[in-house]
Amino acid sequence: MKYLNITLRHLRTFVIVARYGSFNKAADELSRTQPAITLAIKQLEEFVGLKLLERTTRRVMPTAEGENFMPVAERLVRDFDAAISDLKATAERRVGNISIAIVPSVANQLLPPIIKTFSNHFPGINLLLNDDTARAVQQKVERNEVDFGIGSIWQPSSLLKYTPLFADKLELVFHRDHYLSESDKPVRWDALHGETFLDSGITKNMLARQALGQSKFDFPNITTLLAMLRSNLGVSVLPSLAIPKADGELRSRPLEPSESRNIHLITRNDWTLSPAAEAMIETIINEIPTQIKALGLSPHHDIEAE
Repeated sequence: MKYLNITLRHLRTFVIVARYGSFNKAADELSRTQPAITLAIKQLEEFVGLKLLERTTRRVMPTAEGENFMPVAERLVRDFDAAISDLKATAERRVGNISIAIVPSVANQLLPPIIKTFSNHFPGINLLLNDDTARAVQQKVERNEVDFGIGSIWQPSSLLKYTPLFADKLELVFHRDHYLSESDKPVRWDALHGETFLDSGITKNMLARQALGQSKFDFPNITTLLAMLRSNLGVSVLPSLAIPKADGELRSRPLEPSESRNIHLITRNDWTLSPAAEAMIETIINEIPTQIKALGLSPHHDIEAE
């Protein structure tokens, strides 16, 4: 099966010689010597067992078989060149696709200016954002459903790498008509016994919250949780980023002792990120200090409130 020895070099040489009708012009075009061009055509004809080019003293012309083969060879060369061009564009971060799983509060409050900066620097890269709970964010990274995630640690996993980004203070949230709105001083956890607590993925893993006993209300979706708080059903705990600042119906107070939710960049240990994903991560790392300062957040803390 001599045809298995045919390379892209043979095909490209054939296309250029047939196009120019000259070995010398083909040699100039391909920056090779005329004997090397002649040898490549000879090898190609030997491999396929057919004469593809007719040589005369004035011109080189394709044979009938060469004419039929010409569009096929051109397509193969063109497809290869296009594929390599696409790979180079990806490697140079000119094109690409990124998928990120992220907790909603960070997506809404922190990420917009970062994405704007990223888009200005990398206009050819597409971005898909999946906002979900901390648990779902981690699971999507573990299953390779996204390139990386941003959220708190739901459950430590040896499959994942957690890079600290910032800490987000947790606050007690309630309706404006609740008696707790009469003061803005910190609220001690032991003062919350007897309160109707609306649980979420954040509160269920807090030791101080567990000491208050179980609640019959559990709202993992933050939109639903906020709606229940607005109906004055009970109280809950949310990170500062998740509390709507312009909401006239809700109030918040600091907790004592204070606790924070640590936000991490979550990646897989055994996975090579695409150049596009690497560019996005670099942008996030570079922009985070400015954004957390603007939002009044803190650097990463050692104590994690999931």
